[in-house]
Amino acid sequence: MRAAAAQDGIVLLPLSGFRSVARQTVLIRAKLAAGQSLESILQLVAAPGFSEHHTGYALDIGSPEDMRLAEKFDRTAAFRWLRRQAGKFGFRLTFPRVNPHGIAFEPWHWCWHAGAA
Repeated sequence: MRAAAAQDGIVLLPLSGFRSVARQTVLIRAKLAAGQSLESILQLVAAPGFSEHHTGYALDIGSPEDMRLAEKFDRTAAFRWLRRQAGKFGFRLTFPRVNPHGIAFEPWHWCWHAGAA
């Protein structure tokens, strides 16, 4: 997928892939220590044991335009390319603006699904 994007002049940067349950726990504990409520954290970060990152199939993607995991990634050429092309490679946007998981919109989070391509 990265090579296909490059042929179209788009640079896709992998920002986060596999994440262990222990690492997910550390992320949540850090947010709790910073004063965030568990309810607000779980709208942005899956509970340990429930993240697609644990499977090794999830990938957080950025571009030179935006390498932060922020909603404004949806304004980049890389996101527009992903919306049009990622499905051809078996990737889906897991958390669109309205999703059944109750997770906030994550335009950077894409997950590969076997047989989807």
